[in-house]
Amino acid sequence: MEFVDKLNIYREKINNSLDQILQVQEPKLLYEPMKYIIEIGGKRIRPMLCEIFYRMFNGEKDKVLYPALAIELLHNFTLVHDDIMDDDDKRRNKPTVHVKWDLAVGVLAGDGGVSLAYKVLLKEKFDRSDQIIDIFTEGLLEVCEGQGFDKEFETRVDVTEKEYVNMINKKTSALLAVSAKIGAVCANVDRETVEVANQYGRALGLAFQIQDDYLDIAGDEKLLGKTYGSDVQKGKKTYLYIKAKEKLAGEDLNKFNEIIEKENATRDEILRVRDIYDRNGILDETNTEIIRRIDLAKEAIDKLSKNYDTQELKEFTEYMLNRKF
Repeated sequence: MEFVDKLNIYREKINNSLDQILQVQEPKLLYEPMKYIIEIGGKRIRPMLCEIFYRMFNGEKDKVLYPALAIELLHNFTLVHDDIMDDDDKRRNKPTVHVKWDLAVGVLAGDGGVSLAYKVLLKEKFDRSDQIIDIFTEGLLEVCEGQGFDKEFETRVDVTEKEYVNMINKKTSALLAVSAKIGAVCANVDRETVEVANQYGRALGLAFQIQDDYLDIAGDEKLLGKTYGSDVQKGKKTYLYIKAKEKLAGEDLNKFNEIIEKENATRDEILRVRDIYDRNGILDETNTEIIRRIDLAKEAIDKLSKNYDTQELKEFTEYMLNRKF
């Protein structure tokens, strides 16, 4: 069976389980938007990663399902608040919750979703349940810290690469690390192995976010599920933005600053920024950084390969490296 077919089977199982958890209840103004954000889909990479780590360490079949689902619920409902803060109108090619309903409902649905995530997390008991709760909670706090840094960066033009990496390490990498670590802890492996799982999740998360930055302007618009070039329109401090500020000079720098500082860049202006990135080697440099981060994830896999069958994790990593959206 091709690995992508395996992932589709995992994804279907996760979607079916989420559907069972999110049967619409009263009040509908809370539960309908909660169900909506789950039903519009997603890659489900976090619960898949949690299950992959659990299986790799010979965890008891299906016992990790509830923690994996809890991580996916947490991720999705932090996105509801993320969309509000970024004023995004599309998520996976569908209206965002606060656009489909209103701002107050978006806040309520996000709060309710995080609460539901904890309820699901606690459905299954493990030998180290306290540690699992700690990892989960710390991950949520890190996501909030990362979002806080991201908001602070909106009013700055001097964000450094080090600051950016710290921000995405919290905002994006944290929950991928949570997925890997919880899969490992549920399987009751030693703390050194849990730390290797953390190293893998962090490296993969950094690659994933830089890849998102890249795909926002260099990916296939039909596959993105959000407005093409939305990072440029919002003046987001992405990896490409930071490299542009470091490398550009003369007319390219002047034009870049003019477009990036506008309230809403036009499509032609976004394409102009893409051309500037391309001609100045920024797209290539970004791809190189993605591969470097993936290689760090592979180094963690090599550590695990001494004692465990890591083939599925290797395939998952290659799948992530080659994703188009």
